Amino acid sequence: MEHANDRTGRYMSTQAIGIAAALLSAGAWAVGAVLYKKFGERISSVGMNLAKGAINVVLFALTLSAIGYAPMSADSFLLLGISGIIGIALGDTLFFEALQKLGPQVLVVLSMLGQVLTALFALFFLGESLSPAMWAGMALVIGGIAFVVATRSTGATRKSTAAGLLCGLGAVLAMSVSVVLAKEGMTDVSAVQATFVRMIWGTAGLLLWGAVRGGIGAWVEPFREVRLAGKFFFLVCLVSFGGFWLFHIAIKYTEVAVATTLSSTEPLFVIPLAAVFLKERITGRMMLGTAVAVAGIVLLSNG
Repeated sequence: MEHANDRTGRYMSTQAIGIAAALLSAGAWAVGAVLYKKFGERISSVGMNLAKGAINVVLFALTLSAIGYAPMSADSFLLLGISGIIGIALGDTLFFEALQKLGPQVLVVLSMLGQVLTALFALFFLGESLSPAMWAGMALVIGGIAFVVATRSTGATRKSTAAGLLCGLGAVLAMSVSVVLAKEGMTDVSAVQATFVRMIWGTAGLLLWGAVRGGIGAWVEPFREVRLAGKFFFLVCLVSFGGFWLFHIAIKYTEVAVATTLSSTEPLFVIPLAAVFLKERITGRMMLGTAVAVAGIVLLSNG
């Protein structure tokens, strides 16, 4: 009986660690969305993405030098590379652009559509099945997103909202395709190594694009201000390592479904943060739409 109590205690303790890590991961991503919006007032979307990629390449390279780089097949390397170009070079640039036009509250909720698209891509291209609960969850996500977007589609914001939606939907589509490709490509490597390879390809793609267009100088010009560069470096560490590592701690210490569900509460963190730091208005319709979308993600993750 005593041993059983010890096992129960250890289980509850590890569950608590996993739950806390998942919620902190959601919080880290939410803080990142708000702060990237602030930086976007001074730095171009592609400039932020290039700097983020370069910093991440260095950080993940240092991590892999400590834990080891495993051999990988050419097919995996190519799939992860294509995933990086689509999801990081293209998807993240469109995400940053949409962030300026829509704001973090709307964009983070819109980004939930990515899980719907990823599930559909997995259904059609990877042969995975979807339960009735997952279909219901997707319907709730789409309905909640539509409700939130409708709060922005009035008056003078309509033109900006339309452009932001195009960028946001492009970002979601690019990221969903990249996730499916990455899932196929990371069968024989760790998540850290897979992310490193994707970051290299994505950052190289941005550099090539900048070299062809001749825009690299203008992209990195704001980072000549040392204080700005230091703050941006801290932000990338917080988001990439805070969000990334905390989520992986969460799935280590609790069930994947629980970790995914709790991590999807990011919009609930974004709404008050955006209200406080960006002076964005909180409306009942936005809260309701966000709650419906989060409920849909819960069904989709646990279906």
